[in-house]
Amino acid sequence: MKCLVQIPTRFVDHLNQNNETGIGYQVVSVELKDGRSFDQVATSEGCVIEVRGYKEIPFAAEDIASVSVNHKRWNFRDGSDARSKCRAVTA
Repeated sequence: MKCLVQIPTRFVDHLNQNNETGIGYQVVSVELKDGRSFDQVATSEGCVIEVRGYKEIPFAAEDIASVSVNHKRWNFRDGSDARSKCRAVTA
């Protein structure tokens, strides 16, 4: 099972006030306290479930400085870039 990162509660109300990107999820932008940002982050039920291009979520809940909904779609349910690259390397 994929490791999930709980979104800090101070951002969950903002997410709940916005429309879903697809059924049961939103795609958001996450900015970290160290200045890094991730534009395609899939979230559901107050958790980060996937970050585009990463096999594992590359940050912890306490690293998050801001979260904003952007609806930048990608088909994360069918396999992310990282998983595709991983399959190609191991094939």
